[in-house]
Amino acid sequence: MANWKAQRGSAPIELVLGIGLVLIPLALLALSFGPLLERIVFARIAAAEGAREWVLSDGSETSVLQMVSQIALNHDVGTDTVSVGFCDGDTGPVTSPPRSSCGPPVKGKLVKVVIIARSPALVTPYGAVGSVSVRAYQTEMMGPYRSTP
Repeated sequence: MANWKAQRGSAPIELVLGIGLVLIPLALLALSFGPLLERIVFARIAAAEGAREWVLSDGSETSVLQMVSQIALNHDVGTDTVSVGFCDGDTGPVTSPPRSSCGPPVKGKLVKVVIIARSPALVTPYGAVGSVSVRAYQTEMMGPYRSTP
């Protein structure tokens, strides 16, 4: 028979390795999901509202930028992390004049608004590390029966 009393267990080592290699990375990953999901929801809302604003404001990209920056402030998203693009053109910061345009509003015209928001890749108790871009777009159509001058 083996002498079981002389054997010392490895439980303390397994506990430290389990906490250090499994639990802490999983906790950091769980902390990172919240900001990422917030940015996804923000980008979808801003794209939908921005495209609708373009249609209702008769093609004013400036009013779309103002609306998107207001939505960013409402969602506690820094306006320096948000970019806006119109109709497959270049995206630019929401705080500067638009880099692209959809042209004049015409009945039945399809308008596409693209929102790109940066989100922290990893959130730690000491601050965010890296960034991930979240992209959302929405296409709206100018009313085909709308009375325009």
